[in-house]
This record gives sequence, structure tokens and C-alpha cells, in this order.
Amino acid sequence: MEITATHTWDESLFRIHGWRPANDSVVGIDVGLESFAVTSDGEIVDNPRWFRTAQKKLRVAQRHVSRCSKRSGGWRKASRLVAQLHRHVFHQRNDFQHKRSRELVNNHGFIAVEDLNVKGLAGGMLAKSVQDAAWSSFIAKLSYKAESADRLLVKVNARGTSQPCPCGAPVPKKLWDRWHQCAACGLKTTRDQASALEILRRGLRLRTETPTIAGAALEAPSFSYGA
Repeated sequence: MEITATHTWDESLFRIHGWRPANDSVVGIDVGLESFAVTSDGEIVDNPRWFRTAQKKLRVAQRHVSRCSKRSGGWRKASRLVAQLHRHVFHQRNDFQHKRSRELVNNHGFIAVEDLNVKGLAGGMLAKSVQDAAWSSFIAKLSYKAESADRLLVKVNARGTSQPCPCGAPVPKKLWDRWHQCAACGLKTTRDQASALEILRRGLRLRTETPTIAGAALEAPSFSYGA
């Protein structure tokens, strides 16, 4: 069966032929802990916190393991329960990330994300929350899905993405400041969406500056807002 650009989009075509229609939509994604992700379009993806939810059951099961004689029947049974709970958390997280990454790749031809130092972030006080969010795994899924669907995913410098406005003006914020208000262009939005817009701006600029590597440049959107 020959597929042309005028063919009506059908999900079954991708499953059978590995094909997706061209898509000029662009998006920037800011990942976090309060929300798992916020896009430049304003979509908020809630953080499921699978491990946090399972912690109570895990603590009970792990205490049971510690109280049993090692390699006894009760110890083996309790150990299997702990392993089962960990597998359940892993499968929940994996399924969630597969679905979200597929949705983003289906809907956008250009995706910009932060090039995060997850190992560094996972070494501090928020280590458990960072590991629970598993951003590296999510971005890896985004990356290979984008490649297989002929989409473009760009990683940008993560430093200071929450401080400037997408229009270019500085809007300094403390860690607890959750609102973005730019005096220069009048943009008023959440800190996370402003960061996602800045990530998108950097990604489009990077693509424009490196056309031989990333392909034909996209025109960066104009960030001009009323008060």
C-alpha cells in the first residue's frame, strides 16, 4: 500500500507501516516535582508519585523481612512481596511515561527539553522525589519515539531557564516564586509555563543556528503579549 502526504491520518497506519504525517507543531517541556511536566502550551501533567504512594506498603513489607530469619520460608515470602511492590511501581511509572511520551510525539513535530544533570539532582535532599519522577527515563522514551516517528527532539542548556522571560527580558525569581510577570512584554503566567516557553525558545534558536545538524530551521515564534 502506498502512503502519500494526502492520506488521511489513521493510528493503524503507524502500527502497520511505521509512518506518521508531517507536523509543524512545536512544544517546550519543563519537568519538575510539583507537576511532572508543564508544556509551553500550558498543559499541566500531574506528578503521579508512584513510589511515594507505595511507601507505606513497602515499609510494612520491609519490616516483615527484617524480622524473619534469613532464608526461612517467611523471609522468602516477605522478600517476594517487597520485590513485587517494587515491580508494580516500576510498571506503573513505565506505562505512564510511555503514554505521555507517545502523546507528545504524536502531537508535535519539534520538542525541546532541558539537558538535565539528573545524577546531580538525585544526590541532594530531593533524591527520592527525583528518582521517583525518573526524568531521564521519560526523556529517553521521548527521544527514541521522536526519532522513529521522524520528529525532532532538542536538548537545551538547563541553566537559568526559569529566570528570563521568553521575550528576552530578565525576570529574576527565588525558588519559592511560582508566578512569572514580565514588565517588558506583559506576559503573566506560571513560573513553569514561562520556563517551558524559554526552553522552546532556546530549542528553536539552537535549531536555527545548527541547520546542518538539526535540519531546516523553524521560525521562532514571536513572544509579544499584552498586559
